[in-house]
Amino acid sequence: MKRALVFIDHDMTIRHFVKSRAFAELERDFEVTYVVNVDPRPRGQWIHTDPESLGFDRMKVVRIPRKRMGEWYKLYAVSLLQKQRGTANYKARKQLMASVNGPWRTKLYELLSLPGIFSRFRRRYLDRMGVWAPLQELITLLDPDVCIYPSMLTGYFMNELLLLCPRLGIPLLVLMNSWDNPSQKAVVTGTPDRLAVWGEHTKRHAMEFMRLPEDRIEIFGAAQFQVYREPVTQSRAELCEMFGLPADDLPVVLYAGVSKSINETRHLKLLDEAIESGRMLPCRVIYRPHPWRGELVEGEENFFDAGLKHVVMDPWMEDYYRRVAVDDSDAFEMADYDITRKLLGLVAGSISTLSTIQLETVLVGKPTISFMPTSDVDTKYGKYNEISLRLAHFTDLWTAPGVTSCSDDAALPEAVNTLLEQAGDAELRQRIAERGRYFAVLDGPTYGERLVELALRVA
Repeated sequence: MKRALVFIDHDMTIRHFVKSRAFAELERDFEVTYVVNVDPRPRGQWIHTDPESLGFDRMKVVRIPRKRMGEWYKLYAVSLLQKQRGTANYKARKQLMASVNGPWRTKLYELLSLPGIFSRFRRRYLDRMGVWAPLQELITLLDPDVCIYPSMLTGYFMNELLLLCPRLGIPLLVLMNSWDNPSQKAVVTGTPDRLAVWGEHTKRHAMEFMRLPEDRIEIFGAAQFQVYREPVTQSRAELCEMFGLPADDLPVVLYAGVSKSINETRHLKLLDEAIESGRMLPCRVIYRPHPWRGELVEGEENFFDAGLKHVVMDPWMEDYYRRVAVDDSDAFEMADYDITRKLLGLVAGSISTLSTIQLETVLVGKPTISFMPTSDVDTKYGKYNEISLRLAHFTDLWTAPGVTSCSDDAALPEAVNTLLEQAGDAELRQRIAERGRYFAVLDGPTYGERLVELALRVA
């Protein structure tokens, strides 16, 4: 039996790949060993999950120093600007980088990315960094036929594997984690033998923004979205009971929170007051906090103190919200995608500032609103979110049918009224779902089947 190594370095990829059983078929056809990077620091870890709880038959634990991963960042940032120069995404991506690193450091990165300078800078950087010998020794000892890395296209293993796998003559398959990866990230120290993307949308982005050749890209769909292949079979009454809602005929609208927190309670109050005053059609709103949101931002009222009449909390996220709203935590909530599937089966559509759940809403053929009011731009994360909305993965979504944007508090009620009308248009919903397949395929072989076929082909 051929041998495969699967590298894990983040709770997010545990949720999206391991919990979704994306490697079940691989484990039947390969002897799979999971290599998990563990960070012993009390805060800032990428993995809070106990690796022993994941039930792997074969597992090795490594500890790549956080300092070493951090040292790769400068080369990563410079390479990203070098690859994206001249694209429509360049300005927004550079602004996003400056919002994190500051304008002067970003200007330095931009200088180092210029033709003539970049190649010398990159060569010297790689010579200085070398390879991380303990990982090379482990891979050599385990002698795999293929290495597989589910990744956000950054991480502890990214640069190490891109250097080591060609040196050791082992094919490397990188599985992208999220739809923003190809337009926001860069491969720095080499090129994977294959990058698995979600659909034609991210294939185009990988070619345009990451400069990957077409023959290195495979369309797999999203591991975590395989759950959407199955229809929701519960009745409306059962779904209402599941999410703590009255089993009446009022339509339900989902308000989905964001990871870079804004004053979400203020948005929920706007919706609640609009329903109460009659400016919005009769409906209910269910609030689902983002599974890695932060604590309450300045001036944000706790949801449970807001006295909302027409808005309820998703009961499956209530405990998490209570933990992080008061006591900031860098932990990651392993929210079950099957719960999300059922929630999207219940609601008429969704509202969010910046969330992948908007794409999920489109995948199930329902309308969505991007709500980024200008009054939020000057808040702690407001500018970051505003810039992010101008990145290519989001701007492409705005062209899909049933997707609208709203930047004004006063316009939100009418936008929701339009969404509720769209939800009753069967022909429109079909077009929304068809457009969703451009972003993430849901038909044909499953993610696991595609992965096994590719692994056997390259091993």
